[in-house]
Amino acid sequence: MLDQEVLLEYLNSPQGINKIIVVIIIVGAMNAIFVTYSIRSTYGKAKEEREKLKIQQAKIDTLSPKKE
Repeated sequence: MLDQEVLLEYLNSPQGINKIIVVIIIVGAMNAIFVTYSIRSTYGKAKEEREKLKIQQAKIDTLSPKKE
């Protein structure tokens, strides 16, 4: 197991700080990808459902036209 002082010394060095920044950027990118996927899939499903309802309503309207 690494000594805690050695680890802290490494993380405070320029190389350690660079690694920390790279990890933060990677985590942020993964988070952005996940959020984008979630939003696209959620709104994509809602849009498909809306289209299905419009088609269904159009079929109903053609089969039973409203009397004026």
